[in-house]
Amino acid sequence: MPFESHLELRHRPGHRRWEVILPLAYTARDGRQIIVPIGALSDLASFPPVVRGLLDAQCPTARRPAAIHDYLYTHLTHRFTKQEADQIFYEALLEEGTRPSLAWVMWQAVRFGGRGAWGLS
Repeated sequence: MPFESHLELRHRPGHRRWEVILPLAYTARDGRQIIVPIGALSDLASFPPVVRGLLDAQCPTARRPAAIHDYLYTHLTHRFTKQEADQIFYEALLEEGTRPSLAWVMWQAVRFGGRGAWGLS
């Protein structure tokens, strides 16, 4: 299994985001390792307004993939393209046991609505 650790979070009072309190390790299919460090922030699975009513942002099988995806979008844009980050999210959803049809919809939501930090420096 590519996830090598559990997701441990602490809610940040007054915020919509959660703070990682233990490192989260994941190995992508191409062998690249991603480690979300202590202190990284995640809003878990957030989606564009058009699909929010259709998707469960608190789906247990989406939590670890969402934390990885958020970290890719905010801190690893120098190592991964947006397309790679979205593909990793999709593959991680499937590996976590998300139904393929739901994983596909979630992947499409981030493909078309996700905004990362590419080119913001």
